[in-house]
Amino acid sequence: MPVFASRRPPAVRRDVVSALSCTLLAALGLVASPAPLRSQQQSSTLLGHVIDRQSGSAIVGATVVILGWSLEAGTDSTGRFRYSGLRPGSYMLQARAVGYTVTNWVVRVGESEEQHRTFPMAPLAVELAPVTVEGQPSYSEQRRIEFDQRRAAGRGFFITGTEIERANASTIGQVLRNVPGIRAVCNSAGCTMRMARSPRNCFPEYFVDGFPATLSTTSNLPTVGIIGIEVYRSLSETPQQFMRTDQMCGAIVIWTRSGPS
Repeated sequence: MPVFASRRPPAVRRDVVSALSCTLLAALGLVASPAPLRSQQQSSTLLGHVIDRQSGSAIVGATVVILGWSLEAGTDSTGRFRYSGLRPGSYMLQARAVGYTVTNWVVRVGESEEQHRTFPMAPLAVELAPVTVEGQPSYSEQRRIEFDQRRAAGRGFFITGTEIERANASTIGQVLRNVPGIRAVCNSAGCTMRMARSPRNCFPEYFVDGFPATLSTTSNLPTVGIIGIEVYRSLSETPQQFMRTDQMCGAIVIWTRSGPS
């Protein structure tokens, strides 16, 4: 009988088996999807709710801007607004609404989060009658003219936007602590400004874009979007438009790029 030599099946390379296995698992849907890129996880969303500080009711039609941005958001019929696509970091929000004081908040946004925040606004103590002005400069032009006029008069201490940028400061407190007549009192929570030329080193009143903002403004306010600061270190050098009936100290007046135009 003829003798037939035994034959073994041809060896299959391991890399071919591995590739075939991965192809089979992928076809069965058992291969895990690649992890999302880090850049895809950095964008965050801020969902805000603007309410009346006294009644808790929603404020409809308020304008909310992030200082230094060219974008703005308006509150809807429930007093809510939305900012999306935010990078992690700190943002200064400023809100305006008819019948309410201009209010600022510092908001810190984390990485890849949806943050819900409630923002209260204080009603104005008095209701101003509407004024119609025709053939006059815009608000932004007028306030720049008045800023220069007060600066030329020599009352108070003035800091321009160029000087703020040159100081390379992240907060207004870092800018103000070098102003003669202002004393910075600092602790672990931050710094407060006191007027050394006023009785008992009192605390100043704050105004933002011409509106009282003492309750919502501190020296920790970021400098982003700020184009000018006026410092009046006593009542005697404070202009009438930056004085309140119960004011006992000087005033710090802040002008922003996002103010009314």
